[in-house]
Amino acid sequence: MKRKVLVLIVMLTSITLSLNAQNVGISSNVFTPNYLLHIHQNAASGTMFQITNTTTGSGVNDGFQLYYSGNDFREYNRENGNISFYTNTNEKLRITNDSGIQLMNPVDYVYTNFSSTKGYPGYGFRSWNGQMQYKHKGGHWADFPTMPSIPGNVEWWIRPTGADYIRPMYNPYIRVYDTLQTYGLYFDGAKNQYGGWFRTTGAYSPTAAVVGFSDVTGNQTYSFLGYNGSYTFAGQTIDGSGVYTYVDDPDRTAGFFRTTLNASVAANINYSNVWIANYNYVESNNVTYNPNASYSQLDVNADVAGLQCAIMTYSGYNGSSNPGWSIGGRLQAIGNTQDAIGVFASASGQGWGAAPLSGFSSTVGYSAGGYFEANGWWSFVALDAATNRKIVGTGSVSEIISTENHGRITLTCPESPEYWYIDYGSVEMVNGKAHVDIDPILADVCFIDENNPLKVICQPNMIYCNGVAVINKTESGFDIVEMNGGTHSGEIDYQIVAKPKTNYGEGRFPQAPGPAWMKSDQEPEAAKAENQLTGKEIYRWAKDWDVYNYNPEDYVQIGDVIPAGPHAGKVKLGNGKYGDQVPANRNNIKQ
Repeated sequence: MKRKVLVLIVMLTSITLSLNAQNVGISSNVFTPNYLLHIHQNAASGTMFQITNTTTGSGVNDGFQLYYSGNDFREYNRENGNISFYTNTNEKLRITNDSGIQLMNPVDYVYTNFSSTKGYPGYGFRSWNGQMQYKHKGGHWADFPTMPSIPGNVEWWIRPTGADYIRPMYNPYIRVYDTLQTYGLYFDGAKNQYGGWFRTTGAYSPTAAVVGFSDVTGNQTYSFLGYNGSYTFAGQTIDGSGVYTYVDDPDRTAGFFRTTLNASVAANINYSNVWIANYNYVESNNVTYNPNASYSQLDVNADVAGLQCAIMTYSGYNGSSNPGWSIGGRLQAIGNTQDAIGVFASASGQGWGAAPLSGFSSTVGYSAGGYFEANGWWSFVALDAATNRKIVGTGSVSEIISTENHGRITLTCPESPEYWYIDYGSVEMVNGKAHVDIDPILADVCFIDENNPLKVICQPNMIYCNGVAVINKTESGFDIVEMNGGTHSGEIDYQIVAKPKTNYGEGRFPQAPGPAWMKSDQEPEAAKAENQLTGKEIYRWAKDWDVYNYNPEDYVQIGDVIPAGPHAGKVKLGNGKYGDQVPANRNNIKQ
């Protein structure tokens, strides 16, 4: 018993224990405790509480400690372990020894709320089945995106669930797609006035706001928008272009425009109020084929009426005087040292499925190399119908002669209901008789027989003559004799009129074609002539190439339209190779 008292005396010599009613105070000096247990450090800082066990040891840096430094309060776990907080036997918060802080919950629904509202109705942060979410006051819970590790202060890019692209968090209309997708960079400007804006102010030459380069080996295509750079061609230079494209590889085109389905506007429209709206230039150094500076093709795949033109032009004048000329088309050819043709036109067609020898009536179809019309007057050139004509049309055939003493005058050809060949000559009549041999060439190109006798008109050039008669008319010649047994001698002029083989059988006043824009079966009944033609009864000469045994296609260059022969109307793509149109690809031409 004495031993126990001694221990108490020793303890009391090291600390002061203060008792006030039921409050207990612990301090290195005497003070009045304010609460049931009050620990007071009689210094500005120091450890005020320590818990140790046999694992931690009992040294000054072991176990758990509470520490005050001025106004700062600290908790120390001096050991390599955690600090945990529990409620209702469940761990709620853990501060780990590796600087981690964990909110613990057995069901994995952990809320960190701000303000006095807790749980789902509140706002703050939460863990929802392993997905971190956030919520603003008055908002809704939303997932935190998985952020990439990007240094710097940049806008976040996100990948929507299951998407094959990333996009800015606040702009869903721009996307950067993964490899092997249709697009690389995609932008939908649904909420923008302009889908994109690109600009360069660099003083480079050349330069462009946008460059598009399809870099596939052997198939490279370049496109520039806002191109600033000079380019020289045909002795002239341009210093820039809104759109500039070029290709160096085969089977590609620098520009292609297309409208389909419900489109209602032309595939390409050029507009200018300062100069030419469209300019084509081709520089050809190839001696094996002839390209065209411009090529247009119209394929009509329906039975549609009207004029079907591969090219249509319009020249309109809206002034009030007469200062110049409105010209629908101007074609110019400068051959220099070679022959030149300003207009070269050909046509091949079998309207109504009727070849010239198959027989047809006044509703005859035709092909014409050219058709011209002005104020209701029309003319066909190189017309192939029931008969063929070099020129046929309304009005007369005339020649203009500029005379020095009489001004510029017009001479007009005589015209006949039928087609005739006329020859002129003179013969010397002796003792009232003369014989004329018909030129064998004229005889060869005419029908001269009982049904088609010669018509001869004579003019005696002598003072005394009883008049003359023409007798013994044959295909080789005729005799001229003085009437009433006269025996005068002198010169006689004669005119021979013979029926040509060309168009033989057409008769008098044959049916003439109407204007080209009106099909012959649509013509008024009053426009039909009495003499309706039947093609199989009309004589036609053999074709030039059949007579002289040559092939027309041998005389045109590769890339030209074959004008006649078995492949007439085809494009010559090479020797023995033909096409229905001029190809867009030079490689389709057989070299």
